[in-house]
Amino acid sequence: MYYIQKHKNNILAWFSIALLLSLLTGCGLLGESTKEKIEPITNKELTVLTPQSEETFYQYYGNHIMSKFPSVTFNVISSNNDSLYEDERFFEDSHADLIISYLPTFRNLRETDRIESMNPYLQDSTKEIQLDDYYDQMKEVLSNESGELLGLAPQVAVSGIFYNKDLFDSIQVDYPTDQMSWEQLLSLSNRFADGDRYGFEGGEATPQHVVMTILATNKIRLLDDQNQELIFNEKDWLKMIELAVNLQKQGGLIEGTGEHFLKGKSAMLSSNISMIPKLQQQNSFSWGVVSYPSDPLHTELSSGLQFNHVLSINQESANKEEVWKIIAYLMSEESADHLQTQDYIGSLPALTSKLGSYSGVEINHLIQKKVDTRRGYYDDLSQGFQEEFGEMLKSVLEVGVKDEKSTEQMYKEIVSQGSNIYREEMLREG
Repeated sequence: MYYIQKHKNNILAWFSIALLLSLLTGCGLLGESTKEKIEPITNKELTVLTPQSEETFYQYYGNHIMSKFPSVTFNVISSNNDSLYEDERFFEDSHADLIISYLPTFRNLRETDRIESMNPYLQDSTKEIQLDDYYDQMKEVLSNESGELLGLAPQVAVSGIFYNKDLFDSIQVDYPTDQMSWEQLLSLSNRFADGDRYGFEGGEATPQHVVMTILATNKIRLLDDQNQELIFNEKDWLKMIELAVNLQKQGGLIEGTGEHFLKGKSAMLSSNISMIPKLQQQNSFSWGVVSYPSDPLHTELSSGLQFNHVLSINQESANKEEVWKIIAYLMSEESADHLQTQDYIGSLPALTSKLGSYSGVEINHLIQKKVDTRRGYYDDLSQGFQEEFGEMLKSVLEVGVKDEKSTEQMYKEIVSQGSNIYREEMLREG
């Protein structure tokens, strides 16, 4: 009798433990919750179209995906040039399943109806992700006018302006603010030009890049779509040329990626937030960071926020369900942690639970602005034109720095040579 009662008690005990484990697992306290559970993919080769090199794709995404889905293999087509996506024949010949694109390219794909709506997958009762868990700007930027979500981005790249508080304090100048335009910010740099000390450091810190950065941020159009010819607003251009040339003459600019700033030799630095850990390792000066400069007419927008890798499903893919599972996995918390270990461009996970700080530093003020998705001067101009136009701009402004031409003469030269470059390209294409 004792044996039977003891055996019954053991059965009840094991049943209770099994029930408890079941409840814990269902609540997400042990293992994955129902929402996070992603069904396996079996024996599939998927074609990926990406602007990354094949090696970078595997390092960043591919190996991580295959650790979750071991029977998946990839055929990676690296465009090496994001503009190839716009080549209809190249795009169709790729037979892509998963498309990875930069934001301007995603916009073109969206407008040409080449990518699949994700709404049906999100509406599924067993869906793997909830949109409310993600950065609201991602949902807004990656949807079309009808509200259909056409892409997801695991990360948002964040750039800002870092400044050396000690240098600003030493000459009693107010720190930069979140609402500054490029013209206001760069005008501060002349206060610091002194021998081996500079006011502003960054990729924008050359005369031609100053002009092209202001063009891009303020969305100053360069192409008349209707007449198919270049347009130059004289007032805007004269102001940009004069600012860029004077900054270079006065020694306020230094092109760099932070090497001077880290040594306390430049007062301000344009950089992504991957600079933060480097600054935390030095103890020679105090620093701060403000948002990337804005268009003075739209200070709520920021071109310092970008979705560099947008994940989409090719509308012609025969493996849409499998591609969705992969995208859902790349948007998961597990993948967010992995991607942060691979980050080299200063990005934050798009999950709202992980936004707001980077390397322990509060940066909410950088991400509270809206992503600037307005069309820029470059959107309807080929990459080849942009490169040739940039080289021409560089040579003309260099002459001005040497005091060999006035602002007005440089403006006329830019208009003349720029128009010729565009006409020659149109002839080649025609």
